[in-house]
Amino acid sequence: MNGDKTVTKSFEYAESIIDTVREPLIVLDQDLRVVSVNRSFYDVFKVKPDETVGQRIYDLGNKQWDIPRLRELLETILPGRIAFDNYEVQHDFSTIGRRAMLLNARQIERRKGIPRIILLAIEDITARKEMEQEIKRLAYHDPLTNLPNRMLLTDRLNMAKNLSDRNRKKVALMMLDLDKFKEINDTLGHHVGDQLLQVVAKKLTGILRKEDTVARFGGDEFVLVLPDQKDVQNALKVARKIIDVFRNEVVLEGHALIITSSIGIAIYPDHGEDIDTIMKNADRAMYRAKQAGRNQYHLYEAV
Repeated sequence: MNGDKTVTKSFEYAESIIDTVREPLIVLDQDLRVVSVNRSFYDVFKVKPDETVGQRIYDLGNKQWDIPRLRELLETILPGRIAFDNYEVQHDFSTIGRRAMLLNARQIERRKGIPRIILLAIEDITARKEMEQEIKRLAYHDPLTNLPNRMLLTDRLNMAKNLSDRNRKKVALMMLDLDKFKEINDTLGHHVGDQLLQVVAKKLTGILRKEDTVARFGGDEFVLVLPDQKDVQNALKVARKIIDVFRNEVVLEGHALIITSSIGIAIYPDHGEDIDTIMKNADRAMYRAKQAGRNQYHLYEAV
């Protein structure tokens, strides 16, 4: 009897310690049934106490915890180890939404003749992962239009070039500059100019395929990358479509604006053997379009 009382007191003492830990903790037996959880687990995961102790972990919260990667950790990885740390799991919970978690699991020896218990500590890293994603997005995207910036454009261009080298198809690169954009900024203000750039970004994105890229190159200049092209005809068709879509009047803060653009087109590998050359030739073609009167496209021609 004294032994049972000692075990009971030890367990109660252990539970009181567990409740002081801020991160959610679960104690499991070797059958993966819940022996105990701390208060933080209930607070974070909205699981009811009367539906927790004695249940298999996978059955918790109406089987919300039946997570394949959790099964892998508990049934495949941990049995051959004493501990395993920083095991990342992402899961959509119906009660609290998507969570990214780091799991730290320990097999703990209690006393001779009594099976080990498993201590599972859960660190919620959702906010950290979201912050990392936001930092990555800001590093590769233009903050005003949310389009790819120069850095991401370079990556996409290199990918398109490598694909072209493998499948022997072409890459169309289009440089687009808004006509008389400076006048809009000077007369109506930069806030209207910014809104116009956002409208242009949306229109261009709506025209292209999923595999295409439109990036803000800087100022009022945009670059379009169309990989996997058989010939130049599709690029010319896209250029005509852009000019046609831009014909529709845009009203910003009571000002009716007609967007026109000058577009230069260069084709890899027809107009250059590397990305830098193609970019320069598309830029030259764009200025030819401007010199010819704007609101038109021009295909690069070697002089």
